[in-house]
Amino acid sequence: MSTVETAMTPELVDDPPMPFTDHLVELRRRLIQSLLIWGAGSALAFEYSDRFLDRLARPVGQLVFIAPAEAFHTRIKLALYGGLLLTLPLLLHQVWLFTARALDRRWRRRLLTMVPLAYGLFMGGVAVCLYAVVPAAMKFFLSYGSAGVRPLITLSAYLGFVETLSLAFGAVFQFPLVLYILNWMGILEKGQLTPYRRLIYFACFVFPALFTPDVVGQVCLAVSTIVLFELSLLAMGTAERP
Repeated sequence: MSTVETAMTPELVDDPPMPFTDHLVELRRRLIQSLLIWGAGSALAFEYSDRFLDRLARPVGQLVFIAPAEAFHTRIKLALYGGLLLTLPLLLHQVWLFTARALDRRWRRRLLTMVPLAYGLFMGGVAVCLYAVVPAAMKFFLSYGSAGVRPLITLSAYLGFVETLSLAFGAVFQFPLVLYILNWMGILEKGQLTPYRRLIYFACFVFPALFTPDVVGQVCLAVSTIVLFELSLLAMGTAERP
């Protein structure tokens, strides 16, 4: 086992088989630790939630709240969302520590390298959404206002829009990694996908409708998925087989 793998997962070296009850205890321990990590990250994010909210509101210009506790609840939701993004590497590491017991050393070494890549791809998708898609979408929607029709967007509605869209982009950006792993496992070949390129393109425009709340987001997500799919085809030919 490599030095990096041993350092990150010291208890996984020559793990003996565990009874089912011990697996349940281990699962509970990992869940509790994950909740504590997420809670600590959310508490830290809450301290900066007002600045983050001001940054998110720039494409809109001004947000309003129509219920007494709406602003407070929105900051709590934003802190939980920010805490998730902040602590996601540690949460993925907890998942790794639990699931790696069922894998041999060859699979551990390969999948261990995928954890940082998965986080990087997820944050890349979130960044594309926040800095490119959301401003473009809001500019498009706000352009349909007029002198007698002024937008009054609430905090909760806008945050729900941003969270849903950014999580969808973060998930879609895992697409190349999933295809690469399937190719590395020998389950999926590049030649099996290329004949169905048109059908896959069509699916890329259909499935985003399940995850995104607006047409602009659906189109942007579909185009991003198609680009990632083409990049995945290029990468699939370079995957080393176990």
